[in-house]
Amino acid sequence: MPGYGNPAASAAKGNLAGMAVVASAGAGLLMGLGEAASAAGVALREHRYVKAYNTSLDAAVAHACEMEDLARAAVQLVAELEAENTRLRIACTQNQEVIEAMLETL
Repeated sequence: MPGYGNPAASAAKGNLAGMAVVASAGAGLLMGLGEAASAAGVALREHRYVKAYNTSLDAAVAHACEMEDLARAAVQLVAELEAENTRLRIACTQNQEVIEAMLETL
């Protein structure tokens, strides 16, 4: 029997169970670290997605505000053009009345 009477061999045999526990704990620790790293990666991806979503939402809101300002300006311009059109129609009607009155006197 090899190692019979050898104190190092008997110490190794006595520590075998303890070493197995340490190895098992090490493997469990590595698995736990891997799962934690995976969870951190998921959290990081989720954080980046939320940040990109918020950035896009802020840009969309700003664009909507710009479009609202543009629409208000367009409505105001259309109102001004309609008023100008009304004045021109009145002026044309008056001119036509003057022309017809002049033609009647001839």
